Amino acid sequence: MFFLHVSKYIEFKPFTPMKLPISTLYSGLVMILLGACCIGCLPKVSEYPFRSDTELKRGAQELSDNLEEYIRKWARGEVPAELPDNILPKGYDTERFKNVRLVPYGEIDPETQWVSRKAHDIDFNRLYGSFPDPHCTYLLAPIIYAPFGAKMVIEGEFPYCRFFNIQTSPPFDGKGYRYDKFAGNGEVAIVDSDMVPKPGHVNPFTPDGDRMAKNRSYEVTYTMAMGNASALDPSHTPPYRGDGHMRYGSAIQVQGPWGEDSKSGHGRGIWDFGDVWIRYYGIDHDKFPSGGVALPKMYFQLKTGERFTVIADYEGFIEASEKTMANRSIGNNDPAAYNGKDIGWDKQFGIFLQIATGGARALYKDTEADKEYVRNLHKGITGRGADMIAPASLEPHATGCNYHGYLTNGMSIKKGNVYAISGKMPTFPDTRDGAGQLQPAQCRYWSLTSYDASFPFSKVAGLENTSIMDDEVVLDDDRNYIIVYSRLEDRPKNAVAENGVTWVDYGNTCTQAFTLRWVSVGPEWSFDKTPDELHLPWKKTTWSGSDFDRNIIGRNDRNGFLGAYHPVRHYMSKKTFEDLGNLTQTALPDWR
Repeated sequence: MFFLHVSKYIEFKPFTPMKLPISTLYSGLVMILLGACCIGCLPKVSEYPFRSDTELKRGAQELSDNLEEYIRKWARGEVPAELPDNILPKGYDTERFKNVRLVPYGEIDPETQWVSRKAHDIDFNRLYGSFPDPHCTYLLAPIIYAPFGAKMVIEGEFPYCRFFNIQTSPPFDGKGYRYDKFAGNGEVAIVDSDMVPKPGHVNPFTPDGDRMAKNRSYEVTYTMAMGNASALDPSHTPPYRGDGHMRYGSAIQVQGPWGEDSKSGHGRGIWDFGDVWIRYYGIDHDKFPSGGVALPKMYFQLKTGERFTVIADYEGFIEASEKTMANRSIGNNDPAAYNGKDIGWDKQFGIFLQIATGGARALYKDTEADKEYVRNLHKGITGRGADMIAPASLEPHATGCNYHGYLTNGMSIKKGNVYAISGKMPTFPDTRDGAGQLQPAQCRYWSLTSYDASFPFSKVAGLENTSIMDDEVVLDDDRNYIIVYSRLEDRPKNAVAENGVTWVDYGNTCTQAFTLRWVSVGPEWSFDKTPDELHLPWKKTTWSGSDFDRNIIGRNDRNGFLGAYHPVRHYMSKKTFEDLGNLTQTALPDWR
């Protein structure tokens, strides 16, 4: 029902990402940038920092103190449950979130805490927006609100799936911003394998764990804190693993300069709630789509013992997020130069960064000065950059999953032609038919999803069009694959599984944005070709990087870092592909 990822290049490449992304959270920003592109310019760079971290910490502490005092009065029956305006953070989206209120522990209903987008099959008559991976069920607590020092506890059951994690908005440091919930520093994560099961229960996500265990309950605790996320807890550094008893987050966030700038930003104010994201990837077939478990329960506890949660009326948010559209019959052209035969993949380090990159590339601005502008724009709005102190320099970014390597590019297919991607599939634990254990492998999960990226933008942004995950791809004995995309009428006769080919119906939308999600949990589900920030650093592997080197992953060949695992792109006529005959004996041409 949401789940952020915006196109990477304006014609376009995606910006994955995710945070499951809720299109309503970023659509205004996208239109600002697209409008700027139309008149040949991009927004003015905001000076960083827009305010001192000391001043912002003081403001956050004041919010925290006032909220804590109110909660204690409410617990004593002295004030109503609905939070008054002077207690709420000035800047949150009042149209999407109404009647923000406190709920006592004994009355918490998980159904009122989470907004969900369940895993689903692609249906060309009813496509979801906001760039989801349809193999994933997303749970979002759109608002959390509690004072510093409070504990946030999440209790639930480990789902029956390939990958599961929880991510919470980061501790408040006054240096990094989170504009409108999607642009800024990443959440603090705890991954399935590190979670502590309740007494008498087991963790099914450890290599020796029982995946089918019935006693599978967990409890995760976050302390709401002020400070640097990476300094507070080393688990918020690569590979994002650590003791599972406690993490740090914050339910008070600052939105940066665009929070008060009504020309470029929303101008509602600089303060906002925090949020919590939960993902279930690769759900077991017989547990699809809920993961075979009930929704988890989340609550806060003050240092003085009061237990509560905060909820709101989310109807406006849900309505905007749940709009669907049919596959669009639009466009009939070959790929643009920036999606052409020599173009490989780009690594994502921030949704806002990718939006700005898309604006620049749509204007064919490709000089070092153009890239510096994009870096400075991104830094001003989010407080993030490759040269900054962690966590601002880390790969995880707001609403993206911390364990994903997001690789992106774009493609257009003219009628009568086909698009193919070939490479070697990393090993993964094959779990969806009820495997007894989660076996170590080269990755935890791999998928390739494409999105409607054509102009003019549809009423629903980020429409899914295709998606295929690792265990759905035909592999040969050496784990090599060929994935072929075409319109239904252009499917080659030899694009069949018996010929070693996985065929995907591309639909009728000519230009689509592709996102490769490569999920790793090191060291058990990782290897020396894992596309993480340690192997693919920010400065070198994204277009705007100060030392960008196309030779690493940006070329359309296997001479870079990924070697045989690099997905190479091929484009040719249907006839050319059919003339290849038996693909188990004939190599694909590069680009014709």
